[in-house]
Amino acid sequence: MAEQSYTGDDLSAWEQSVNTLRYGPHDDPGDVREAEEATANLCSAWGGWMDMPEAVANIVTRAVETGYLKALSDVREGRVAGLGMLEED
Repeated sequence: MAEQSYTGDDLSAWEQSVNTLRYGPHDDPGDVREAEEATANLCSAWGGWMDMPEAVANIVTRAVETGYLKALSDVREGRVAGLGMLEED
């Protein structure tokens, strides 16, 4: 395992920043479950977690979930990068 080059205060600050984004309001409560499941599937396929300290892995997991939540919201609202607003059927 690599030498730790961050402090407990660093971890707390990173965690607080990610949690501020992650635990904000969501359009659909079901999105949280979808984001958690998608993140678990993504992370289970990547072996890089083995060398990562648990505290850092938790922060990364929450950050990935945050991205999924934002993507779900954007799709629901019809915002897709490169396509602009999607037309209603």
